[in-house]
Amino acid sequence: MDNATEINVAFPEAENLHLRLTVGACRLRIVPGDGAQWVTGSYEDPSNAVPLRIFEDGNTVRIAQEFNWPANFGTVNRPPTFNLKLGKGKPYLLSVEGGATESEIDLGGVPLRGLTVKYGAGKQEFDFSAPNPEVMESISISAGAAAFEMDRLANANFTRMVLDGGAAAFELDFGGLLARDAYVKINTGMAAVELEIPASTAAKISAEAVLGGVEVGDGFMKKEGAFWNEAALEGKTPVLSVSAQVVMGAIQLKGK
Repeated sequence: MDNATEINVAFPEAENLHLRLTVGACRLRIVPGDGAQWVTGSYEDPSNAVPLRIFEDGNTVRIAQEFNWPANFGTVNRPPTFNLKLGKGKPYLLSVEGGATESEIDLGGVPLRGLTVKYGAGKQEFDFSAPNPEVMESISISAGAAAFEMDRLANANFTRMVLDGGAAAFELDFGGLLARDAYVKINTGMAAVELEIPASTAAKISAEAVLGGVEVGDGFMKKEGAFWNEAALEGKTPVLSVSAQVVMGAIQLKGK
């Protein structure tokens, strides 16, 4: 790869580790790693305008871009690209903050205790292709004008998830193994929110669309002011509880 920089970050000896990714306009690809290192991979910058910077401070490592526009930047036709693998040797917090970013992030089996995601725009795809071996205390999502998709969220092993969004489209798939009770709070404006929940996962969804609409698919029944699926009506546990409010948007509830 032209203008590629190798990335190789070891796990610090410290506790309560925190990995932060701060990126701008770029492609971000992340998959689970199998090696002993914390972060490995590469960063390619065809423009030579946004060099890679890695900051290490005790228990925190931050991987970021620094913008330094050259005179010939307008001739570059490819954005910078990260290709990263995240290690599984120790549990840690992960924060991802991006601008107009195109992301494909698979966190399957990565031992995360917390996940914070902030995006201004772009297209974001997250997947938990395998169960998280750690209990994730919280997932915090904030997105502006973005297309945002998260798959197999039950595998994240989270207890609480909060999503705040603007003029965005959110597709949240709660497939995977729900190992404990989990609560999700969604608050968006001018957004389309699609929730897909397996029939085998007990779920109770409170959905409200102000100046918008709520579309409920087969397999849900209204009870106590919420939509319950058959597994919840049968008293199965654990239970996924969702409170979703959209202003000038739409909520679509689907079983699978």
